[in-house]
Amino acid sequence: MKGNKKLLIIAVLLLLITVSLTTYAIYKTALSGTGTTTAATWNVSFANGDTLTENFNLEFGSSDCNQANDGTNNHVAAGKIAPGVTCTKTINVTATDTEVDVLLTATKSGDVTAKKGGSNVALTNANDFTVGVTTNPENGIIAYDATTKTATITVSVSWGSEEGEKDSYDTALNGATISVPITVTAKQYLGN
Repeated sequence: MKGNKKLLIIAVLLLLITVSLTTYAIYKTALSGTGTTTAATWNVSFANGDTLTENFNLEFGSSDCNQANDGTNNHVAAGKIAPGVTCTKTINVTATDTEVDVLLTATKSGDVTAKKGGSNVALTNANDFTVGVTTNPENGIIAYDATTKTATITVSVSWGSEEGEKDSYDTALNGATISVPITVTAKQYLGN
């Protein structure tokens, strides 16, 4: 019987070794493929009667400047700025067909400068030019699902009003070209 026990133990060991070396199949399901989506359309344009390029030139015309005290331009030549006059220009923004929210920002991006005959004229007087930039809607956001996808950016330049006769500072600016650097940006708005 001792020999049969040995044979039985050897048989069991061989069976265990065989079982451990055998690969068993398992149920397995996998899915592979390609996910697709479509990129949202971006179609934002700026216009104010002229086509605006990356480095646009916003020129104030005869209807853009008015006499601050009475809202008319009766006392200053058309399209000119003088003490007490504000020039205002509106840029229209259209986001038709745009499928994302658009955030508009417009800022004065540098100092107002004056040039006359190719030379800079210093703007150091307390009555220098002030610049205002506003957007409508006020938060600057055009929603992708809005019924009307338009906005406006208004740029205003005011020459501070002075009392009394013109002084040498005003005379130095006589005929000068006043430049106001403005940066207008439209970018995708993600809610933050």
